[in-house]
Order: sequence, then structure tokens, then C-alpha cells
Amino acid sequence: MLKKPTTVFVYLLGAYVLIQFLWWGYHLIDLTQASQHTDKMITKRIVMIIGEGSVFLILLLFGLWKIKRSIKKEIQIARQQNNFMLSVTHELKTPLAATKLYLQTVQKHKLSEEKQNELIQKALDESSRLENLVEQILTASRLEQQALPRLMTAISLKDFLNDLISIQEKRFNISIKINDFEDIQLETDMLIFSNILNNLVENGYKYGNTKHGLSIHVSKENNQYVSIQIRDFGKGIPFEQQDLLFKKFNRLENEETRTTKGTGLGLFIARECARTLGGSLRLIKVEGPGACFEIQMPYDE
Repeated sequence: MLKKPTTVFVYLLGAYVLIQFLWWGYHLIDLTQASQHTDKMITKRIVMIIGEGSVFLILLLFGLWKIKRSIKKEIQIARQQNNFMLSVTHELKTPLAATKLYLQTVQKHKLSEEKQNELIQKALDESSRLENLVEQILTASRLEQQALPRLMTAISLKDFLNDLISIQEKRFNISIKINDFEDIQLETDMLIFSNILNNLVENGYKYGNTKHGLSIHVSKENNQYVSIQIRDFGKGIPFEQQDLLFKKFNRLENEETRTTKGTGLGLFIARECARTLGGSLRLIKVEGPGACFEIQMPYDE
């Protein structure tokens, strides 16, 4: 509602200034022609008026363009912040309400020990979910300030991915297939690297087709980079949304009607973590359904 009145006001103000400028220019030229100067002097003054007026006009149009661009940027930032507040509020309220319900049930009802343990475990799971959300926000802040510490160590990529897949298959109850590849000793920070892969797997689980699961393909690129492609088999990502994917707080769904969980930080964190480790993250085109993200990490033979 703010965008249209503000834009109309800027256009009207610009049109008014432009009309006044042309009107003043007309009178200046008319006054010059009516003066008692020679034709040469009159021509010189008219050229001077037109030249200075053209410079003023260019500066005026540039200023209006900058104002419009600034307003558009402010509106976009405000919309992103609003989306973030809506998503975080939703993500915070859900585990808090669930935890409260589980504990109240244990407190008010006489339950068997097995049932009590089940509800307590659910409360702990919701608490972990809340902790992960807070950690995501803190990580995003550290990445923006370039204050995320790194502890580089050598890992077996094959063992690392197999362990991660085993954990994530149980967590999301999906199948994750990986190709057979020659093992690579990768120098990386295990926590940051895990953060990248966990965010991409979670993103694939939320927006992909869980029946078909996920696939991971690992290969070497020019003996300089290792490529890790993580693909889901969902609806894919609209082309017009691809440039916004890695921006903070961006989500493909409307925050007020969305059905999937999240804060719009996952892909932003994944890309920034990849950059922190000297690598990159991008969306690549694939044949068939789904979306595929490629991580490229440097390694030494």
C-alpha cells in the first residue's frame, strides 16, 4: 500500500519541476530575444541557456531515478524484514507451544512411564528445534560480519558423506542415494561444511518429492575442485526466482499462507559458508523435475 502513493508522489513532483524548468527556459529565451543585443549575442545566450538547462535536466532525471531506486530498495528491505518477522514468530511459537503442551500433559495426567518418556522426548526434540533456529540466526549474523571462526582439518569425504546421509535419512525419513566415487581427502572445517550440506538436504526434503528422496553426486573438476551435487525431485524452482534464492530472508512461499517450515536463511547460510571455506554454491540446470544445487570445494591431490 505504501509503494503506489510514494511512487505517484515522486512522479508528480518530477513532472512539476520539469514543467517549471521548461517554462522558465522559455521565458529566458523569449526575454533574451526581446533584448537589444546583436543576433550573435542572442544566439550565444540561447546556446548557454540550453546547455546549462540540459545539464540541470540530466541531473534532475538522475536524481529522480536515484530516489525511485532508493524507495524501491527500502520497500524491498521492509518486505524482507516483515517476512523474516512472520517466519521467525511462527517458528518460535510452534516449538514453544508444543513443548508447553507436552509438559502440561505430563504434569496434569497420570500416564504410564513409557508414555511420559515419549512426551518428554518430544519436548526435548522441540527444544532442539528451537535451539537450531537460534543457532541459524546467530550463524547468519556471524557470516555477515565475517566473524565465523574456522578450524580446518583433513577429512575423508566419502566417510563424512556416508555418516551425514545416515543421520539425515533417519531425521527426515527419506532415501538419499549417492554415487560411487574415489575418496578425497578434503581440508575443511567440519562444522561449517556440515552446515552447508545439512541446509541443502533439509531444503530438498522440504521442497522436494519425499517419495523419490534425494540424490548426491560427487566428482572431481580439473583436479582442483570437488563437485558435490544435491538434487531433489520436487516441483523445481521458477526461473524468475533463481536470482533471489541466496538472499537473506527470501522464501518462495507467502509467509502468511506457507505450509513449509523455515526462516529464509538456509540457502543464504549455505552459500556464505561455502565462500568462507573458499568454495562456491550455485543452482544448476538439470533435465527432468526438481532442483539441483552444486557445491564446489578446492582440494589438493
